[in-house]
Amino acid sequence: MMKKLLKSIRVILIIALLSLNSCREKEQQPPQNFVPANAEDLTEEELKKVHTDTNYKYEYRTGTSGDYGYSYNVSGYDDNGNEVTGNVSMEDKYGTGTITNSDGEEVDINVEWIGYGELKATDQDGNEYELAVD
Repeated sequence: MMKKLLKSIRVILIIALLSLNSCREKEQQPPQNFVPANAEDLTEEELKKVHTDTNYKYEYRTGTSGDYGYSYNVSGYDDNGNEVTGNVSMEDKYGTGTITNSDGEEVDINVEWIGYGELKATDQDGNEYELAVD
């Protein structure tokens, strides 16, 4: 009877120690030295709040909890089927960005989410682009 009680106490202690160990705070990662490509478009306050996380598709985000702006690397095609690549900054459903077309020219675009990881973009000349988050 005493042996069973000692075994039970050992098991309970081991479980308690494992539980307490798993509750420890994760080590905070050191501040990142990441500077976004469109840093000149961000305010000083937004630059202080730039955050990257490789677990998600966005390249980085800015803002405070509940009020984030996200930046994504994108690729896709223009109306003629030519490949384009670039970067867009999104807040809620809409955003802006710059893509590089097949001629190597940079084009400013307005962007809208149309599905998960899918964007529709339009430039100032009315050309449309189908983009996907990389």
